Amino acid sequence: MKFNALIGQIANVEISGNTDMDITGLEADSRQVKTGYLFAALKGVALDGTKFIGNAIKAGATAILVDAGYEGEMSDDVAWIKSSEPRKTLAFLAANFYPKQPPFILAVTGTNGKSSNADFLRQIFARAGKKAASLGTLGVQICETGQADRHIELHHTSPDPITLHRILYQLAEEGVEYLSIEASSHGLEQNRIDGVKICAAGFTNLTLDHLDYHSNMEEYFEAKMRLFTELLPKTSPAVVSADGGYSVRVANIAGFAGSNAKSVGFKGNYIKLLSVENLHAGQRMRFILAEKMYEVDLPLIGVFQVENALVAAGLALSMDGVETEYVIKALESLQGAKGRLEHVGNSKTGGRIFVDFAHTPDSIENALTALRPYLEKPAKLIVIFGCGGDRDQTKRPLMGEAATKYADIVILTDDNPRYENAEDIRAMAKVGCPDAIEIGNRSKAIAHGISLLKDGDILMVAGKGHEAGQSINGKVIGVSDQIEVLEFLKANNDQ
Repeated sequence: MKFNALIGQIANVEISGNTDMDITGLEADSRQVKTGYLFAALKGVALDGTKFIGNAIKAGATAILVDAGYEGEMSDDVAWIKSSEPRKTLAFLAANFYPKQPPFILAVTGTNGKSSNADFLRQIFARAGKKAASLGTLGVQICETGQADRHIELHHTSPDPITLHRILYQLAEEGVEYLSIEASSHGLEQNRIDGVKICAAGFTNLTLDHLDYHSNMEEYFEAKMRLFTELLPKTSPAVVSADGGYSVRVANIAGFAGSNAKSVGFKGNYIKLLSVENLHAGQRMRFILAEKMYEVDLPLIGVFQVENALVAAGLALSMDGVETEYVIKALESLQGAKGRLEHVGNSKTGGRIFVDFAHTPDSIENALTALRPYLEKPAKLIVIFGCGGDRDQTKRPLMGEAATKYADIVILTDDNPRYENAEDIRAMAKVGCPDAIEIGNRSKAIAHGISLLKDGDILMVAGKGHEAGQSINGKVIGVSDQIEVLEFLKANNDQ
């Protein structure tokens, strides 16, 4: 692609140097630069990309993107792009370099429920006969009626813009019509999703999380709102879960930004939830939609899954060509996203084991309160949880408090210590759960939790969900909660 075509209509940039060349690729890692590439010299938390400009040019870079305040040497042999918002500029460069996107892209933000919503939307669209995909924490899932599902692994909920736009181009080339994506606060604040042609947006909830990155809850909230105030085109549909603490505010902001905002839930004005009844392996929802009452058996446990299902339904119904009957049928056959209150197996004593991604005080509370109605006295609810290292420390004792309040037995273990001392992390969490059983080794904690199960008991292993590795001192050790559970059950149930 010619350099001038790559720049296109991108505003607020200053161009200098040799611009008469073809750009053959984009890269933000100087080690991956090849001849003809544009190198984005971005400043990150740990590294300053401007320190590697020389390496990138030696590797063949013919264009460099830098911050407007860059004062280093600027060779005339390459093209230079100075931008006051280099991350946003990179996103639009990526969108220009990979110009194709699926025609209908729906984005969901919130603290909890993004993965489930993206996954549910993919399932609903597939049920309606559309070629659909989802993109986020669980990777990229592509499904089409009559075809085997395909998966592409990702390393971040919201990938860097070069990776994201490359994937969008690939999906468009493959004929994907509907794509649901997760919009994380990091991705929104760091402009990773800029340039994506979003046609509808949803909001689930906002609870304590990521305060290691955001200064406070208000800053966290404002990062989420970029989806509605800056990225979603005016008059586009927006669907908000009506029953959370931030719901009214979000609906107002989306409305003021020009969106056609609707709400779903008990306080909803679009899908009005009337009641939720627990079933043996799911829930019966009764709601009003377009002045008609529906009774739907949702094959998932937990009121929070009702919230997720209704946000997904509302977003799907906002799309032309998606009929209500297909959405209702899809709700009745929804499969839970991997690691989201996932029933993994039963112990030989009759206890049930679930794995869930819960890693905040609110999500631990939601998951445990979702499971408790499925207990019969004197059965007990057991939870295993840990806290991530190098992340918000304020939520650790609160997670312990939630575990103690809503479970009968608490086992405190390690999650992803990363570069922190695991014992120190557990000590902070234990302030909120002083009577917890402490077993640092996660595999041993899971084994002990299962060994405590009696007939009718439920064990929830919280924190890692779909993750298949544990990050310790810069290394990722292969640990899957599901595999640990299944291997223990196999070894002990066969005895």
